Amino acid sequence: MTHYLFDLNGKKALVTGGGRGIGKTIAIGLASAGADIAITDIDISKSTEIKEEIQKLGKKCVFIESDITDFSNCKQIISECSMNLGGLDILVNNAGTNVRKTVNEVTEEDWDKVLDLNLKSYFFMTREAGNEMKKYNGGKVINIASLMGWSVFRNPKKQTYAPYASSKGGVISLTRSFAIDWAEDNIQVNAICPTFIETPLTNVLKEDHLVYDAICKRTPMGRFGKMEELIGPCIFLSSEASNLITGTSILVDGGWYAS
Repeated sequence: MTHYLFDLNGKKALVTGGGRGIGKTIAIGLASAGADIAITDIDISKSTEIKEEIQKLGKKCVFIESDITDFSNCKQIISECSMNLGGLDILVNNAGTNVRKTVNEVTEEDWDKVLDLNLKSYFFMTREAGNEMKKYNGGKVINIASLMGWSVFRNPKKQTYAPYASSKGGVISLTRSFAIDWAEDNIQVNAICPTFIETPLTNVLKEDHLVYDAICKRTPMGRFGKMEELIGPCIFLSSEASNLITGTSILVDGGWYAS
């Protein structure tokens, strides 16, 4: 039986980039705690599979195909989500990207691609979601930031984290700013900062023994995180258990930052 403080039954959640990887895992995790789910993604090719999995949990699931880097779409996404689910209580800003290049290889296009999706879209999605949440007496925003917003990894292949770390450091500051702006509206805004997580996109790192061994050696727990290990923090920050917590960033990093 779910403790009432962590019970999300009756809650309506929107997850960006929820069509695969971490976003998919979080969406299903929130549904398992009782929330109805809306997912927005630029690629909805696996929508049927995810929808069926969430519906097996007895929860509603809707997909909204959209590109959130076209910021004119953000208001429409929130409106469509609220209309289909009957409100909006939780936003998980998860969509993100990275480029793996040396400093001198990074182009202006690379920089804009990372910052637009990882940071700028979080601002516009959060603003529109918050304005909708105010109609329902409050809500929760969870931003998926990164350990790289706190501590930059020295990649043995000399690949830079400058665009990615800049975007995720920005997300941490954006989280604090929105938390202050909306504290009186009963909207709590927090961030989760994961370490390297096993996903299809990080398989290339695991296959590179030089990089993989360097990451594991730097991590006190000696391994990558698993996508499922982000579900608990997301449920906590989505639930009544975190009602007095806002503007904070939770490191889920296997002890990296502590060391």
